[in-house]
Amino acid sequence: MDLRFKVIVYDIEQGQNEVILNESQAQELDFALHDRLLLKAKGKKAVAIVDYSHKAVPKGGVGVFWEVALALGIKTGDSITLQSCPRPASLEAVRKKLDGKALEPSEVQSIIADLMAQRLSTGELAAFIAGVHTRGMNVDETIALTDAIIASGERLKFSKDGPVISEHSIGGVAADRTSMLFVPIMASMGFRVPKTCSRAISSAAGTADVMELFSGVAFPAKKMKAIVDNVGGCLVWGGAVNMAAADDKLIQIRHPLHLDPKPLLLSSILAKKKAEGAQFVLLDIPTGQGAKVLDLEEARLLAKDFTALGAHLGLTVDVSITDGSEPLMPVVGPVLEARAVLETLQGRGSSALAEKACRLCGISLSMVRKVSFDEGYRLAKQRLDGGHALKKFLEIVHAQDGNPKIKTDDLVPGEHHHTMDAKEGGRIRHVDNKNLSRVVRALGAPEDHYAGLKLFAMKGEHVEKGHPLVELYATSKEKLAYGIETLKAHNPVEIENIVLDVV
Repeated sequence: MDLRFKVIVYDIEQGQNEVILNESQAQELDFALHDRLLLKAKGKKAVAIVDYSHKAVPKGGVGVFWEVALALGIKTGDSITLQSCPRPASLEAVRKKLDGKALEPSEVQSIIADLMAQRLSTGELAAFIAGVHTRGMNVDETIALTDAIIASGERLKFSKDGPVISEHSIGGVAADRTSMLFVPIMASMGFRVPKTCSRAISSAAGTADVMELFSGVAFPAKKMKAIVDNVGGCLVWGGAVNMAAADDKLIQIRHPLHLDPKPLLLSSILAKKKAEGAQFVLLDIPTGQGAKVLDLEEARLLAKDFTALGAHLGLTVDVSITDGSEPLMPVVGPVLEARAVLETLQGRGSSALAEKACRLCGISLSMVRKVSFDEGYRLAKQRLDGGHALKKFLEIVHAQDGNPKIKTDDLVPGEHHHTMDAKEGGRIRHVDNKNLSRVVRALGAPEDHYAGLKLFAMKGEHVEKGHPLVELYATSKEKLAYGIETLKAHNPVEIENIVLDVV
């Protein structure tokens, strides 16, 4: 039976389809907490989960959040009908995984289908992720999961002949903007390099946050394809192109749980590469103290899994295992990293960034052109040193509605700054990625593009007592003060067991 209710819209993003009913009326109608309801309005339908309110919602009313209002095209005062909806069949598959049993491909697909249709609650999805974390997935389950994630969004298909190349790092390294060099270097050689980038989740900046200082990054898939067809490469935000859309929803659940099960990591990355239209994929696995992967053996096992899954998906995958224990550059934060990228493309920036980018290009060229790594490295360095990569990068910036005449002087951090001096002299033993990110996020990054941090010395270098060690930048005195406070609590620089003194 359809029941008609008056809508109250809450301009709040809930993260799942949810409606609020008056508690006494819901009980009269036998709508229990977390029951599913089918909502109908203006010829549209949506499934939502029931929650209760004592007073906020009157009888005859229904509170809906932003997701539901958007899906149905409704506003406060509109009428909608509610109808009981059966429990999703995929919940049996979630229970089966929690019991340690292997899922059939159809069961994996049902979970992703219900995820996309907003028929599963956050708690139910968390249970699925926990099940994968504790019980694992076999090869067939992982392939089925990857295929289902690919099918959940759009896919790029390029009509022109020639290899399509993509590169991806599993992350965890502060100031690693290798993709911003890799894409223009490879595109300057005539390859197509469609690159979707992420925004920061727990770090101080993602590649999309840094690229945003040069150009737009939020484009639909059709525009992304046009950019690649036009200039050979792109650096766009993955959250806007609706590729492997189910993965973005799973990440929203995984992140607060601090769970990154291997099958979900594998399917997350390779589903996006397949959706980008890539044929050749190079993966970077940063390894070491403070990185996502702690030791070399673990990295090698993960590399084998990526290569094997890629083969099942029709992708040629190679893996580079790199040192991820330290930040790649001595600057952290969107605007400082953007400036360092531009300087490096101009031939006067970070030697570490240039070296890593050329090495990754060398590996890719050995995959695609069958040249030796040394020859591939030489060709990449030639494109960088000769200004070809800079020219291509600025073409990409222009194609993404940015300013191709941008200068390094346009990329300036916040005006409020403070320098921390070394309390004692000594050799820098370690610079912690996570603590660097904590400090820069306290300064306002990544939302505030002009927050940042500069290191005056890196691992292995010597600092004298009283000499500058770290400089913080912020757009307000309040943010700067919070950054200093966070630096005291989470010292990112170890100097022979001597901590920073904030002066």
